[in-house]
Amino acid sequence: MRISQTSSLSKPSGADRIPEGTLGYFRARNRHRVYSLVLREFKRSGISQADLARRLGKGTDVVCRWLGSPGNWTLDTLSDLLFAMSGAEAGYSVQYPLGAALSEKAIDGDAVTTSAHASTRVVERWNENAPPVVTTKTFLQKAA
Repeated sequence: MRISQTSSLSKPSGADRIPEGTLGYFRARNRHRVYSLVLREFKRSGISQADLARRLGKGTDVVCRWLGSPGNWTLDTLSDLLFAMSGAEAGYSVQYPLGAALSEKAIDGDAVTTSAHASTRVVERWNENAPPVVTTKTFLQKAA
């Protein structure tokens, strides 16, 4: 008889250890999202796997393996693939799928303005040599 254990996902708190299953779930989810992003860009680029391999200086077997299924790619591999396909680079943001509290913070040059009651987050990025870039993202919030 096979017995399976069921657990629910919950946000980290205090010094409690995060269950390995929870970490595995988010790792797999992240790999799948990155893989989907790369495949969409590859299809959009219109180039062949052989052309991509030549651009990267890799064998077609390596590129075929990368594009064949989600993998634990390095950030350098992700960057190389996107740039070689179309001159693209990945964009990043932080999300709180388990309902982490929102607050007003400044992190690495980003002013993030949110409130516990709002479902919209405004991020302003600035650089002394360029005008500010403002991004607004709307998130679904869990009902209390």
